[in-house]
Amino acid sequence: MTPAPTGSAGPASDLRLEVVDLIGRPGAHRPYERTARATGEEGSLAMRVPAGDPIDVSGQIESVVEGLYVSGTVQAHLVGECSRCLDPVEEDVDARLDELFTYPEKVPAGAEEDDIVTLDGDEIDLAPLVHDTLAVNAAERPLCRPDCPGLCAQCGARLEDDPDHHHDVIDPRFAALQGLFADEDSDGDPGTREDA
Repeated sequence: MTPAPTGSAGPASDLRLEVVDLIGRPGAHRPYERTARATGEEGSLAMRVPAGDPIDVSGQIESVVEGLYVSGTVQAHLVGECSRCLDPVEEDVDARLDELFTYPEKVPAGAEEDDIVTLDGDEIDLAPLVHDTLAVNAAERPLCRPDCPGLCAQCGARLEDDPDHHHDVIDPRFAALQGLFADEDSDGDPGTREDA
């Protein structure tokens, strides 16, 4: 992979590709290869690429009648926490990139702006595409292992450390009665009390 430029400000600058040689030349194509440094925002809410870690992007840009078609892959190492027990979790993502950067004059009339990515000037910025691809492919509810028992819902204890851990759960409607039983236990058998 081509190393990121020295002193770059993050993926937005690392993932800009000059495409002046491909504009308006259907059939022309060339490969690209870049390594960007993560900002810490890439990934899902649960799994992210740590800030400063590499994001490798490679593939091909092809000139077509409608614009420039970018294909390839993005590779990154994501970290997060198990959604059940909060232990550290790591995940390697190797995901497909596909996007058509449409010439502004080729955008169909009435097309939804959110559905069309237009080519602006003579550069392609892959950063938004990489960001979205990692967000879609990163686990939303990562697990350290499929059968992770998680944490106790009452006290937060790690169930992995104490498989027999449990609580006697009292129905809230009978919680007031629990105090009466506690009084009886401290005073002894209710049948032997003086006021019985």
